[in-house]
Amino acid sequence: MGKRHPNLPAWQWRTYPHKQQHPTNLVPHQIAVPLFIVGSLLMISGVFSLDLASIAIGVISLIAALGLQHHGHRLA
Repeated sequence: MGKRHPNLPAWQWRTYPHKQQHPTNLVPHQIAVPLFIVGSLLMISGVFSLDLASIAIGVISLIAALGLQHHGHRLA
């Protein structure tokens, strides 16, 4: 791994406007963030209840959310 940035939060806030310039970038993010949260909760719930369907749906949701995030970042 590369070097860790000395002040990561400040760097992220400083570079955020430059990285998020495309107006349609917001739509995939608004879908992906809740999908990621729901997928994480489903996966955790499935692990504790030993429900394979919940685990599978959670994993699929996480993959879909990451794909949407990636698509949104390619637009910018």
